[in-house]
Amino acid sequence: MDVTRVGVAALVGIYATFALDVYSTLNSSPQTTELFADEREESLMHWVVIGSLVAVGGGVAGSVISGSVWPAVGAAAVSVGMYGAYKHAVSRGTGG
Repeated sequence: MDVTRVGVAALVGIYATFALDVYSTLNSSPQTTELFADEREESLMHWVVIGSLVAVGGGVAGSVISGSVWPAVGAAAVSVGMYGAYKHAVSRGTGG
């Protein structure tokens, strides 16, 4: 499928937003993770991993359906950023 620049931007934006929606559905905020990291790090990060898998899986499904790599790119980019944000929150919350 030949995707125009506008189409690429739309696909990346749609699936980046999808990934953010997945994180907001499955996870507490990074701030909450920071506050409770000492007590519940394993549980909190378990759901971050689940969110990452769901978000990237949705992006891959979008790529398969659309015939374009861009949905996976958008979802993966947000997933990498969000995973990093949660790991940073754990580090701050545990004094690491």
